[in-house]
Amino acid sequence: MTMASNARLEANNTVNSLLSSEKSLDRCLTETLPISAYTSTALLNTPDLEHQISIAPECIFALKTYPQAWVALSCLVFLRIAIALFQYTYCIVPTLTSEFFDVSLSAVNWLANVQCIVYVIASFCTGLIFEKLGIKRSIVLAGFLNAFGAGVRCIGANTQPPSFAITMVGQILGSIANPLALNIMTMFASSWFTDKLRTTAGMLIASNYGAIIGMFVIPSMTVSKDQVPRLLYVVALISLVALLPVMFMPAKPPTPPSHIQEKEKPKFVDGLRLLSRNYNFWILFFIHSLNVGVCIAFGTLLIQIISPYGYTDIDAGQLNAIAFLAGILGCSIAGPLLDTTKLHKLLLRLIAPMILIADVGLVFIVPNGSYATVMIAMCVSQFFLCSLVPVVIDLGSETSYPVAESTTSSILWQGSQLFGFGFVIVMDLLRNHDRGHGRGPSANATPENGVNNTLLLQALVAGLISILSFLYNGQMFRSEAILKREQESVVSKSKQKSSSPLTGTSTAIFTTAATATAATAPDATSSFTTTSTGSTLFVLQKDNIIVL
Repeated sequence: MTMASNARLEANNTVNSLLSSEKSLDRCLTETLPISAYTSTALLNTPDLEHQISIAPECIFALKTYPQAWVALSCLVFLRIAIALFQYTYCIVPTLTSEFFDVSLSAVNWLANVQCIVYVIASFCTGLIFEKLGIKRSIVLAGFLNAFGAGVRCIGANTQPPSFAITMVGQILGSIANPLALNIMTMFASSWFTDKLRTTAGMLIASNYGAIIGMFVIPSMTVSKDQVPRLLYVVALISLVALLPVMFMPAKPPTPPSHIQEKEKPKFVDGLRLLSRNYNFWILFFIHSLNVGVCIAFGTLLIQIISPYGYTDIDAGQLNAIAFLAGILGCSIAGPLLDTTKLHKLLLRLIAPMILIADVGLVFIVPNGSYATVMIAMCVSQFFLCSLVPVVIDLGSETSYPVAESTTSSILWQGSQLFGFGFVIVMDLLRNHDRGHGRGPSANATPENGVNNTLLLQALVAGLISILSFLYNGQMFRSEAILKREQESVVSKSKQKSSSPLTGTSTAIFTTAATATAATAPDATSSFTTTSTGSTLFVLQKDNIIVL
């Protein structure tokens, strides 16, 4: 075998080994990777010199969703379940919590209110945290804070008498986990999943499975105030278990799922400046904030809304859980539908009016209906309300591109928590104190602590959401950028194929800054070429690097 053939084989083996490593194509747009110099003086005039292999900007790679993406998604969803159980621990059994700590219902409501406050404050920093720590370390931080907060709450429940103050400290610490785990949804989805699965992945992260589990299980396992500590132990154990998988989840896929994923995006502060001038983004901000905010408040106060009509905590918990199931069904339909059709604006303008119709129905059904009719009305309302969430979140990333998804998502969820906090306070103030008793149609009088006025407020908010949905007219900037990059990739592939002496489709071009001497390989299928600058050309064909 000739010296040229040996050098060619050595180069192929070196670069193929490089591609199979962890540092191959995942940073191909931004990074140069070292290779050893050829030892053959027939190819290099400078033997034993270290050179760099640079991957050209037109580097093209297959777009795919790796199996590791589903593993990482499962870890994050499990953590979101644990965080939701932490979040809803007390509001599902407010009466027992009030009796255990010997505080008022309004004080118990503040255990939920403080989470909204923490979410709003923490969301000012989440975009910057994601930018500095990256996806995996941000998620691990969320898991640690959730487990730590749950542990502090257990300490508060075991003092004599039970300490509401320590419990509040634990609630505040654990609440920081929620914005870290939820605001990252669009950044996580766009980093792991292709355009055809991105919205579906985001939907799975946003869906509140933990709330459903909690509303079915917590009322059944906590039937007296003495069982509240046991409930806290279970939640703390689940929080600890949820932390372990995220510590070992993969940090990122082998290659980016999008050609624009590695494109440099504006820094956090620069992104905020761009968003401040984006009229359509702020319309989406108010749609999402009003929609999710009123949902948070209604879910927090539901038991207090319907229990005066004769419903038990178990009844209320089951109603809330079934309604959340309907909401997840709505998300599950909206996510894949968006990925398939990309009809974001149409869905926005179809779903918003349906929320209004459902919420108007609740105004008349909840005070006078039976358990079954209340359940149906709540399910319809939650179905459309939750269906709107992935539509608005995805539109937020689309209309604000190239601002980082982590920034837009943080602001949207921050607004929802801020409005949720405000709605809880307003709904609590709207509670009237006319006395009356009963259940279903017999409850003609408004019960004490009833919050019928909150149902009317919810309907008015739904009307405002409908108006805003028709005012939105943003462009799909991110999808347009992806389409443009794909078209450029097709052109680049075509150019590479026409210029390459090899058959098949080449997917990337590499060059080394070595000085080479032209030589012909024995199989005559290709040859070493020396450019005017003395560079050696490599072509990545399918799974192999070919030295030309």
